[in-house]
Amino acid sequence: AGREGPGGCARNLGEPLEFIFSSPAPCYDSGMRKGIGVSPGVAVGTAYCINELFVNPDDTKLEEGQTLAELSRYDRARESTAADLRALYQKVASQVGPEEAAIFRVHESILHDPSFQSKVRDAIVDEHRTAQAALHRLLEDYTSLFARTRDEYIKERLADVRDVIIRLSGHLTDVLQPDLGVLSGPLILVVSELLPSQVVTLGDREVAGIVTETGGGTSHAAILARSRGIPAVSGVKGVGRQIKTGDTVIVDGREGHVLVNPDSEITSAYLKLQREFFDLKDALAENRDQPAVTADGIHLELLGNINNVDDAQAAVAMGASGVGLFRTEYRSEEHTSELQSH
Repeated sequence: AGREGPGGCARNLGEPLEFIFSSPAPCYDSGMRKGIGVSPGVAVGTAYCINELFVNPDDTKLEEGQTLAELSRYDRARESTAADLRALYQKVASQVGPEEAAIFRVHESILHDPSFQSKVRDAIVDEHRTAQAALHRLLEDYTSLFARTRDEYIKERLADVRDVIIRLSGHLTDVLQPDLGVLSGPLILVVSELLPSQVVTLGDREVAGIVTETGGGTSHAAILARSRGIPAVSGVKGVGRQIKTGDTVIVDGREGHVLVNPDSEITSAYLKLQREFFDLKDALAENRDQPAVTADGIHLELLGNINNVDDAQAAVAMGASGVGLFRTEYRSEEHTSELQSH
């Protein structure tokens, strides 16, 4: 006997979990959006939308006697931002690992970069701009600079600069502080572009799933999402107009599907799929010591994608026999961060 699975697709009740997670789900309903899965898994929760990451500041010029006070205000925001980044590093390092957390040391090096600081301070002193206006101008300059390259990997590094600038701005104004008190249950972050720090927490709330309009699988935010096991889908066009805070959202990071306000039957089916996904991961872990052989006797080599020695040890513990991809960007960026701090 068959039944309808998530999205209204007919599935057999006796299908093994491996089939459920390897077979396509071609059926769509009116609330489904299609994107690109950048971190696998299923999450069901309440949407929290960040529609505008950086609010355009007032262009009112500072009076002559206000510049020193504005510089002091900026320095306090910089100190608070540095404290935030150190706390994020410690949190991710303890939960996932130091290599995954290294991006926040890179962010701190951006924050303390002499060129970055001089541009902001010069705009305050020489152009009598507010600190927020100076940051906004700097972000525009960096955006224009990064737009000239055709390298998608380099383009995605703009998100790291943007993350630092937005965090600084958040300490200069209350506008960007999330108000999550009215939202219950797991949170699904819905945003145009995902920033690395948003992967970790929203205030004191954990992120259960992520939906973005832009960004790709090589962004630091996507890598962090995979490391933390947070389902994520990117490339969902017009997501800011289609989803509002408080909506029920389902994120299917394997298929790249996002469902908005699904009916109770579909929600129940995906909650079951979510539980089965966790059960499947546990079942696969139990089989790690068995040889990787197909049903027709073909031996396969299981390789792990790693960032560091800890990742290699974890891959071996899960049955991997070698390295498939060794990611070097975290190591090089952490090294660069260390050099710039001395």
